[in-house]
Formats: sequence, structure tokens, C-alpha cells
Amino acid sequence: MKLRRRLGIEWAGVALVASLVVIALIYWNSLSGFDNLLYDRLSDVDRPEASEEILIIAIDEDSLARFGKWPWSRQRHAELLDILADAQPKAVAFDILLSEPGNADEDAALAEAAAKNENLFLPLHFVFPGTNGAEFDIKEPILPLRQSVADVGHVNLQFDRDGVVRRTTLCFVGTQETSDSKEIVWPHLMEQIYRSAFGKSSAVYDRSDNCEQPLLMPFASRGSFSQIAYAAVVDGEIPAAFLQDKIILVGATAQGLGDQHPVPLGDGGTMAGVEIMANMLNDIQADQFITPASPSFHIILSLIPTWILLIGFWRWRPRTTIFVSLALVGIIFATSVLLLSFEIWLAPGAALVGLALVYPIWGWRRLQATSDFMGDELKNYRSETPDIPVLQAPLGPVDLVTEQAEELAHAIKYVRDLRRFISDALTNLPDPMFITGLDGQVKFVNKLAQTGFEDGAQDLALNDMLARFVSPTDLGDVKDYLALDQQAREHDYVDFTSTSDQVFAMRRARVLSDEGELRGHIHYLADITAVANAAQEREEVLQLLSHDMRSPQAAILALLDGQDATDSNKRIEDHARRTLALADNFVGLARIKSSEFSGEDILLSDLVIEANDSLWPLAKQRGIKSRVDDQSDGAFIVGEPSSLYRSFVNLIDNAIKYSPDNGEISLLLRKINLDRQPFVSVTIADQGDGIAADMLDQLFERFASDDSEAKGIVKGAGLGLNFVAAVIERHGGTISAENVRKGGARFTILLPLAPDPAEAEQ
Repeated sequence: MKLRRRLGIEWAGVALVASLVVIALIYWNSLSGFDNLLYDRLSDVDRPEASEEILIIAIDEDSLARFGKWPWSRQRHAELLDILADAQPKAVAFDILLSEPGNADEDAALAEAAAKNENLFLPLHFVFPGTNGAEFDIKEPILPLRQSVADVGHVNLQFDRDGVVRRTTLCFVGTQETSDSKEIVWPHLMEQIYRSAFGKSSAVYDRSDNCEQPLLMPFASRGSFSQIAYAAVVDGEIPAAFLQDKIILVGATAQGLGDQHPVPLGDGGTMAGVEIMANMLNDIQADQFITPASPSFHIILSLIPTWILLIGFWRWRPRTTIFVSLALVGIIFATSVLLLSFEIWLAPGAALVGLALVYPIWGWRRLQATSDFMGDELKNYRSETPDIPVLQAPLGPVDLVTEQAEELAHAIKYVRDLRRFISDALTNLPDPMFITGLDGQVKFVNKLAQTGFEDGAQDLALNDMLARFVSPTDLGDVKDYLALDQQAREHDYVDFTSTSDQVFAMRRARVLSDEGELRGHIHYLADITAVANAAQEREEVLQLLSHDMRSPQAAILALLDGQDATDSNKRIEDHARRTLALADNFVGLARIKSSEFSGEDILLSDLVIEANDSLWPLAKQRGIKSRVDDQSDGAFIVGEPSSLYRSFVNLIDNAIKYSPDNGEISLLLRKINLDRQPFVSVTIADQGDGIAADMLDQLFERFASDDSEAKGIVKGAGLGLNFVAAVIERHGGTISAENVRKGGARFTILLPLAPDPAEAEQ
């Protein structure tokens, strides 16, 4: 339990740390480098086809050679726009920033040419941070152009941490610094082109709850889009029919113009901004953007493999765990690929880190906990078994865990030998014995309990075992005994006769674990056949004493009744009565030793008075007065009436016997408290010569009587006082004897007061 509890705490700690690390990695996008690299490789597998409607008019190296260095005059751009107006394309995106005014005549000419194109769109650009504390500045086309074109759209690029353009947004939302500070939405230039070309907003824009959400762009292969030189169009080398119904994007592609950016094509090259715009428009048109998984969805899917492995740690073997870990790595990659085919990107980095974190940390903590546990247990083992030699040092240096494992193997070998020793000892016990578990099944049977069972007794149900071993007449008593909750009792066993007519005494003992938990029971059967036979013979002897030896004495007393009271007759009568009393006392002693106490409520004063009255004729013959002083206030005790009655008869008879003629015997009953316990005290005092000093210490021992001087000092009462002492002790009381200063002997009996019925009910 100690190891399980610590492992549970360690496991919970590892699970918490791993989960928090995975969540933190996703929240802060800490593994973007790995995730982006994997995304780039997967994107190479299936790149989209370029739309034939998209045409790039490129400001390339040939155009720069033809018209001179950049920037060109705005009159040159006016010439291009005039040609495009005549060609009637679907839409034109002029991806050149014209945010600063130039020559007034050229600006006017350019605005006039722009006005001829009904579907012409110009870019605007946001600069972060803005001036004078503003969040951003807006770089719009000069006012004449802004008023001449259909609309504008933003062209800001989204750069990942590695500087690569993979993502874009369909709009930019910001608050323009005006008097009312109203929030404004600027759609992307390519979204504006799509709306102009197809007369509606794009499907991806319509279903998006937030047009600012970054979307991953699948890139077509480099150079996939149709492209013609700017100079070729201006020089009239391109027929108007070729430009008709095209979506035209005008932009710089020459390397020296600074509009080249890294893209995830896997070749490490850059791509012109206008071609990036073409890819975005292609994705808008085909509705094939890749949507990154939402943070909550990403966290849940990333934690699932980690928790599968965490739960598996409790169920799987280490070999299974490593294979499952490798399988989970494959499943993580497969899940990312599968979701990517549904245009959802689940970055696998955090999930992989979760697995990579959990496996070694849990292995370390489990090994540490196990090592500590083995160290403590081996320390306890060595302290509890000092007779076992300490394990020899291993050959060559080894690590701590290996050393503990070797010592544990030694301890297991010792326990195995000890188990074999105990098994052999139990198997060869001189009496039958079997062990049952909590399920009532017999788990172990020694040789004598197995004897006679050809099919074996192990794994039998307890009732089946008893039915085979115990005679039908005693089976009920044995089951009643086993049904009791075993407590410390005077006779914690049951006698029964076996099916082979042997007599056994059955005891049951609990089998407890080191923590005190009940694990089963041991049933030990002692063969008491000889003892039972001896008890039977003793009972027959008791019957002989109580009947056959009493009968002659009773006959003698009957013959003497009515005869002359001569000295001879009186002596014969005394000896007969003495023999009869000895027989009664002997039988009484034997029976109270062999039977269980069975008491009832007795009014003690009535019992004492009755015993005193029964001896009144004997006292009257000698003129002895016997007075009873009852101060017990009707005290009850729990006792056996017959044995108590005979005990008081013996004591009163002794008092009469050893009192002088015309003497007096006093009997005093009263309640007293000793150590806060209520008792009833009975004092019997006579006026005789008292008890010999050398007999006081052995007065209540068996055969301590010496009646050689009937009228001399009392020296004992033989079996009579021994019987009285046994009865009083049986009732939980005490008896004592002393000599009174004024002469005579005094016997004091203390018996526990019966509990109040009202208190007993409570």
C-alpha cells in the first residue's frame, strides 16, 4: 500500500506537469519551427493547380531593361492601364504602392487612365507602429487615384517566426483615428478582386466568424501561374484577346525591387509578392485554405496520446509500453496528415513532446519510488531477520538498483525456503489441519486431513470438507461454531465425532496480514478420542460415587434410624454421614470442573436462610443457636442455586460441628463496595476454638482436613472447604477465613451483585 500510494502521487505529478507543458507549448506556439517544417514537407506532397484565369503582368528584368530603372514615371503606368481598359479583363489588381504624390500632370493622367478600368483595385498598406503613438498608419493611394479606382484592399503579408510567408488573413480590422473612432474592416486586395470578378464575397470569407483569423495558404509550384512581361504589354506585343476575361495582377517580380519573400516550397527560394497574391487568389477561388485547429481542439487532441500512455503505465508491461509509445507517435503523425486532407492543420509538436516528456519522467520517478521502497523493505527485512547472513557483495561494481535487485532476490530465496519449511511443518502435523480463504474455499490441507480423499481435498468448499470429515449428527454443531465471530472465550473449540468414529476438538484461528487484515482461517483438529474415552470413564466413576457408593451409606443411616442412641450407633451414624458428605463433595467438585457456568438471578438472603434452616435439627440437638442478620436489602446475585446452596450448607455445618454445646453461630449479609464494584458479603462466625495457625494458608486445599481431635482446634475441612472455594471462585467471588479475637472462626464470602435489569437493557 505504501508503494502504491507513492506511485499514485508520483503519477499524478507527472500527469499534471506533462499536461501543463503541452498546454503551454500550444498556447505560446513554442514549437512552431518544428511544426512549420513538418507542414512544409507535407505540403510538397499535394500542391494545388494554378487557375488559368489568373494572369500576372510582371515588372521583370526584361521590362526594367526596356524602360529603365525603377521607379518608372506614372505616365508609363497610365499607358498600361489604357491598354487594359481596352482589353476588358474581369478584374485588375495593380499591386504597386502609389501613396505619395508625384508630377501633377502624370498623376492626373494616371487617374484618368485608372478611371477607364471599371474593375481596377489598388493596394493600401499598414505601417506598425504608427506615428505619434498611433497603433498603425495607413498608406493609401493618392487621392486622385483613390477616387478613380473601384476600391482598395490591404496587401500586408503575414510572416511566421522563421520569416516564411505561410499564412494570410482575409481582412484587417482596426480603429481609425477620427472623431468617432469607428472600427473599420479593410478586406484583402485579393478578396476585393474575387468579389469584383465573381460578383459575391468568397465562400471562405462568408463562413468565417473572424476574417482576421490567419489561414494557411497552399502554394502552387513556383511559376505555375501564367506570366507576361510588363514591357510586352505596353509595347503591344500581347493581343487584347489574350487579356480579355482574365484576372490580372500587376506587380514586381524582378529580384532587385525588394518584393521577394520566403515561402514554404521546400527549395529555400523566395517568391515575388505578386505571385504570393496569385496563390492567395487561387486559394480563395478554389476554397482550399488550410484552417489551423482551434486552441481548445488542439489541446484536447494533443493531450489524448499523453493520457493514453499515462493510463497504460498502470496496466501494461514496460515492453508493451514502449511499443505503444512508438505506435502513438505514428498515430499522431497520421492524424495530422488525415486532418490536413480535410483542410485542417493540427500541429503535432506538442503531442510528441508530451509523449517524449511522460515516458522518461515516469520511468525515472517509478524507478526512484521502487528503489526507495525496496531499500526500506530490505532494511526492515535485515532488521527482522538477524539470523540470515547479509548478501555477499556483488562481483564488480554495479548500480544501486542492481544491488537492491540482487539483495531482493536473496530475500525472496529466503522467503521461498521459509515457505517450504512452513509448508512441510504444516503438512506433517500430528493432527488434521486445513486452511480456508475468505471465499470459503480450502486453500491448504495437510496429510492427515487429506487421508481418505482420493480426489484430494484442496480447493473444496468448506461445507464440502466438513461434510466429508464430520459425522452428520455433529455437523450442525460444527457449523454453528464456525458461524460465531471468534472472541476470547474459556472454551473456544467444538467437539465432534468424525465419520470414522474418532473424536476431535476443532479450533479455528484467524490468519492476519502484517497490516492486521483478515485473510482466512486455520482449522485445527486435535484427536481427543482417548481423552473422550477417559471422560466417559470418569463420568461412570462419578455415577458410581454419586449412586453406588451413596446407596450403602443411605441404607446404614436408614437402619440406624429408630435404634437406641448408643455410642456405637452414634459412631456408625457419624462415619456414614461423613462418607456420604465426602462422596457428595467429590462429585460436586468433579462436575463443576467439567461444566460451563450457567447462572440465574438468586435472592441470596433466601438461599442462606434456606441452608441455615436445613441444619436446624442438627443445631438443636446440641443447643446451638444460629442467627441470620440480613442487611443486604434484597440483594440479588447471578449464580447456580444448587452448588451455592451446598456451599453454604457446608460452611454452616462446619460452624455447628466445631462450636461448643449451647454456643451461637451468626450469619451477617450486607452490601459493600470494593473498588467501586458492588458486592454482597456473607459472614459466618462461630464460638469454637478457631483454626490452627498452620492450617490457615492451606485451609481450602484438597484433603487438608485433620479431625483427629473432634473437640479440639479446627484444622481444616477436607473436600468440603475445597468444594466451597471452587464454587465461590466459579461465581466470580472470594472466600477468606480468620480467627476472631474473642474466640471462634469467621468465614467471609464476597459475591458480585447482579446487574440492575434497567442498566442491562441499556
